[in-house]
Amino acid sequence: MAQLTTNLPTGSTSSHSHVLPDPPDGSECPTTPSSHGNTTPKPGEELHRITLGDGSVLNFTLDDVPDPIAVTFVQDICRLNAMWDDDSSHWGGESVLTIRERPIPIKYWPEVYRYGKAGQWAGTKSRWTDWRDVVSRYRQGTAEDFWKVFSVDGHKMTFTAIVAQLRRQRIAEKQDIVARAHEEFGDMFDSKFTYRKGNETHVMKDPSAIARRYQQLTEV
Repeated sequence: MAQLTTNLPTGSTSSHSHVLPDPPDGSECPTTPSSHGNTTPKPGEELHRITLGDGSVLNFTLDDVPDPIAVTFVQDICRLNAMWDDDSSHWGGESVLTIRERPIPIKYWPEVYRYGKAGQWAGTKSRWTDWRDVVSRYRQGTAEDFWKVFSVDGHKMTFTAIVAQLRRQRIAEKQDIVARAHEEFGDMFDSKFTYRKGNETHVMKDPSAIARRYQQLTEV
């Protein structure tokens, strides 16, 4: 199994348990553009396929897919951002996962591993969700903007602390949407925000479900 790990520095004080030291001056994200052809599948193999950012279709079999990569980006969000997708200007041309000599952006990993063995993706799924959320927030502005928000006393927060703060923000945002939905729909809430379970209709209670339904009802 390929492995890329980044260990946290030792000797940190308790007051900075959620922050990281600044990277060395002049450090940059590695970007190694890569362009590889698609290998013709062997006759008789069961094929799966994904469409990459350049429009090419990659055919592959389960034998082509390694176990999920043991990788962490706790001190390298810049590199995570460059590996996330291949249909934006952020793409750096490399990935720790390759199939048939093609680098597979992290965004597509669920599509790749959904065909794998039972439980193969389970250990990486939650980390993938954290990566997605961090990249989404990282791209809302510049890197400098991001670290202005996610720093404590001039020190960059750890990846774990960033993820925790983003989760708290999402929870607060969903609660705001729930309150807004009740206010805007009033007596109609119980008829608009429902779901079916068997032969019974129930009023939604889950904030995530209410937020999704609110978006559906209010989108232009």
